[in-house]
Amino acid sequence: MTGRRELLAGLAAGGISALLGAGISPALARPDGLRLEPSGEPASRRALWSVADGPSLRGAVFAQRRVYPDLDGRDFLGSGPVGAPITDEALSGLREAGANLAVWSGPGPFSEEAPFAPDPAIVAEIETWLARCERQGLYTVLGFRTGPGRSAFAFHPEDVWYPRHLYDDSVWREARKQAAWLEMVDWAAERFGDAPALAGILAMVEPNDDWLDLPGRWDAMAERLAADWRHPGVPLLLSPGGWADMAGADALRRRVGPDPVIVAHSYTPRDYTHQGQGDDLRWEGAELDLPRAAGDWACLEFGAVNVAPGQDDYLASRIAQFETAGANWAAFAWGNGWPAYEARENAMALRLSPPARRALGEAFGANRVRP
Repeated sequence: MTGRRELLAGLAAGGISALLGAGISPALARPDGLRLEPSGEPASRRALWSVADGPSLRGAVFAQRRVYPDLDGRDFLGSGPVGAPITDEALSGLREAGANLAVWSGPGPFSEEAPFAPDPAIVAEIETWLARCERQGLYTVLGFRTGPGRSAFAFHPEDVWYPRHLYDDSVWREARKQAAWLEMVDWAAERFGDAPALAGILAMVEPNDDWLDLPGRWDAMAERLAADWRHPGVPLLLSPGGWADMAGADALRRRVGPDPVIVAHSYTPRDYTHQGQGDDLRWEGAELDLPRAAGDWACLEFGAVNVAPGQDDYLASRIAQFETAGANWAAFAWGNGWPAYEARENAMALRLSPPARRALGEAFGANRVRP
């Protein structure tokens, strides 16, 4: 298996031939060459996402959800409206590692229940996040996991650790909630669009209507968002259905036209990336089937649990493929740094894995732009 250093050496060399020699498929090479170290500020925030000139943004994801005191207690996710809190140490640690992108994967600014209005507490959290990222020299994507008709527990449909009344995926069944979600995304672009650190708004994190046997809802919502987008200075990011399955990127592009950035997620092979302690499953070096006709796209979630053997080589190989394609990327997840949370939920906190930090840090060295 090609090692991490060989893959990243190919990137540093700046040549497609070096990457191909490291085992990257010729089908992944861009025919007009690979630009790995863009210099200077892009002409616009939309230019940050150009696969012809990129990648420009490399970083990691911070995941959060609303706090439910009766379920979470006083300490596990903190005492604020969103948790687990992202500590200054965790955020600055990502910047010090060389990243220039921190993805907010958390609540949208509207309430999940009627009247689907801006929630002042969540709005304040997002505004604080944007200011913190700016101070750190980090761009951020605001990715909305939850909002009208969708709770955080929609990501855990089979789990039994939370009261079932908290589960909500009704956005896929009620047109008024779909309309409220689109209004939320538009409102967010208007409210937060002038923030210097904002690199784009991801309208929904991991749409899953098709997994609920309700296909077509999200495609129609995405198409409407793209057609009605009135914020030329704020890049609109849209993910395919199937939990942002990369295989749907090209089809979504045909629905939404040329301007939105297509955002995919990848945990392939999942048996490897999500294995348990002691499974000792080895990664065999399989390549990804990357989008071919999706225009400008990015992978804003990929990764593997910290116990996965060869985690650093896995990360480096995936990064090499994204770099060859010119696509921005963010690994899941950096880790929020909140002790009470990370003491229990740390399987994919990459900042706690020295091999992962080394692999990411070597790749982050190619970053050239900051807000």
